Order: sequence, then C-alpha cells, then structure tokens
Amino acid sequence: MLTDYNIKRKGNRREIFLAVLPFIQFMLLLTALQCALILLSGTAGEEAREAVRVRVIADSNTAAAQQVKAGVAAEVSRVLGQAALKDPSGIEGLIPELQLAAEAVSGGAPVRIMYGAAFFPPKPVDGGFIPQARTDSLVVTVGSGRGDNWWCALFSDVCEPGEVAAEEEETEEEPVTFFIVEWLKSLFG
Repeated sequence: MLTDYNIKRKGNRREIFLAVLPFIQFMLLLTALQCALILLSGTAGEEAREAVRVRVIADSNTAAAQQVKAGVAAEVSRVLGQAALKDPSGIEGLIPELQLAAEAVSGGAPVRIMYGAAFFPPKPVDGGFIPQARTDSLVVTVGSGRGDNWWCALFSDVCEPGEVAAEEEETEEEPVTFFIVEWLKSLFG
C-alpha cells in the first residue's frame, strides 16, 4: 500500500492572482492604448461617407467582360469628374450623359444605370473606415450583370484607392510621432 503524504502547494490563489495582476494590468493598458489610437485616428472623412458611391457590375467574370467593366468605370468616373457636382442630387440629371459615355465603351453590350439607395459593406478608406450602411449610389450594370461587383467611393479616389491620391499629393509627409514617447521625452529632457 502507498503511503499518504501531504502535497505542499506553492501559494494560494490570492498569491497567484497577485503574481499575475501586473500582466493583466499591462494587457489592459495596451488595450486602452489601442482603443485610444483608433478613436484619435478617427474614421474616414465625412466627405467619403457622404460621397456618392458607384457600383459597376460586369456582364460576367471573363477577362474581356472585366476589361469592359474597367472601361465603363473609367468613363463613368471621367463624366462625374468633369461634372464636379457639389450636391449628389445632381447625379440624376447626368444619367443620360453617363449612359451615352458607358455605351460608347461597352462594346455593344447594353448598359443600365440606376440611382438610389443600396447596401454597402464596411470599407477601409484613408486609415479609417466607412461603416456598413444603405447609401445613395449609382449602379451601372453592363449586359446581364452576372459578374463580380466593383465598388468605389467618388470624389476622392474613384477607382483604385491610393493611386489617384498618390499622384495628386506630392507633399512632404509629416513624421510619425507617438504620444507616449513624446511625453516620456518631455519628462526626462
């Protein structure tokens, strides 16, 4: 028969909790810092939220249909850029001109253009995001409209995020600084 012996534990639950408490505090501090950075960085600008979105739907997923879709998107972008609308309600008046421009590059495929509310998923833009919502949008359907969707916000970077903005902005970038580092530098000179 085995002899019974006492098991000696290395501390009770309170001591273990006190040993783990600094780690928990550190993790909470990191979480709070991350939340503060997210809040301070903000979301996408109000103009991006209020901008009219464009959805171009291709006839199919073939390479030729995707090229036609890209051409239609470029034409729609060009017409909207030339119109320089300050108010989204003026888009309805541009639909006939948009229709003609899109049909000119669609390769004979019919083009339908509708303006109204549509559901958009959340989208990252310029270090923030545009939350999901039903927004006014311009839906351009090429042919049967069975291709993948193509979404973009207008008036900032219409089709390819960053490419247009990078070409237009050739300014010096401000160096990135961190609040905590700057604060510590100011404390210790």
